[in-house]
Amino acid sequence: MFHFRGPSQVGDRLVLKAIVNNAFKHRSLHSHQESALMSPPLGAPALCFLPFWITACVNMEVGVSVEAYRQEAETHRRHINSAFMTFVVLDADDQPQLLPWIRPQPGDGERRYREASARKKIRLDRKYIVSCKQTEMPLSVPWDPSNQVYLSYNNVSSLKMLVAKDNWVLSSEINQVRLYTLEDDKYLSFHMEMLVHVDTAQAFLLLSDLRRRPEWDKHYRSVELVQQVDEDDTIYHVISPALCGDAKPQDFVILASRRKPCDNGDPYVIALRSVTLPTHREMPEYRRGETLCSGFCFWREGDQLTKVSYYNQATSGFLNYVTTNVAGLSSEFYNTFKACEQFLLDNRNDLAPSLQTL
Repeated sequence: MFHFRGPSQVGDRLVLKAIVNNAFKHRSLHSHQESALMSPPLGAPALCFLPFWITACVNMEVGVSVEAYRQEAETHRRHINSAFMTFVVLDADDQPQLLPWIRPQPGDGERRYREASARKKIRLDRKYIVSCKQTEMPLSVPWDPSNQVYLSYNNVSSLKMLVAKDNWVLSSEINQVRLYTLEDDKYLSFHMEMLVHVDTAQAFLLLSDLRRRPEWDKHYRSVELVQQVDEDDTIYHVISPALCGDAKPQDFVILASRRKPCDNGDPYVIALRSVTLPTHREMPEYRRGETLCSGFCFWREGDQLTKVSYYNQATSGFLNYVTTNVAGLSSEFYNTFKACEQFLLDNRNDLAPSLQTL
């Protein structure tokens, strides 16, 4: 049964216009389709107009507008309803299927594209920022030297468990850099992935030293090595610029645990999580940030070819920034990951002697 916002009468002719607003990706070729959608009551005609640009995606938002008129000769049609729907097409195995990509047409198409991206961000904000379920539990763990083996093991195993989840959804792909998202009841996680023409062990060594991260990641303003726990576990103090809307820069105390593969096919791992130290308490000039579970994994894909993946279980402190990127309203994630790729390529020969130990 139809429930219209505007007035409609028996005998009205209805036109349903459906337009693909956003597929949450980019790149494309233009195409235009016009097809019958459905027939409304009383035999009134209903047409669906679908202008879109072909690219590749797994879901799309479709906006539907309903107009009514009495006679064919009428020039003015009454707008009586609107709706927005998100479609995911499944294949024979009930898995999301790649769909044609869209690129907004000039004018109203671009406006609808931006509005669809904004609605996606609002939905994520309502689910993860407004509820703030993750604030119900402490994120940083006290660093205890007597228990460092367990803390380091838990750091690595938490990242491996996040990597192993099977419900990651491809959100966007730009120039072979893929962004995946994972939504559950408590956390919004994201995962960046790319192939880099660098030796796997070399990429692992370059990114495991957080002191070099400011060379490619503008989110790291400075990094101080606080404690070298052992050969593979290190505690750092990180200063980050203020995020949009924050008056103060952020600081983090991070335990970085790196691990080499245990077996063929296993990745190199760099796991990161926040810890608390009595020597580095919160300071008034900074806003203390926390990371619950994040880090890198490296898989050997061939000679001098590595799949580099970054994972992050987003916390409340920067969820607004994450949802802005996931919704396609910012390309900061993509730009940062491409800078990481360039850093690896520029320094591919720096650590050659060290690779013999890996």
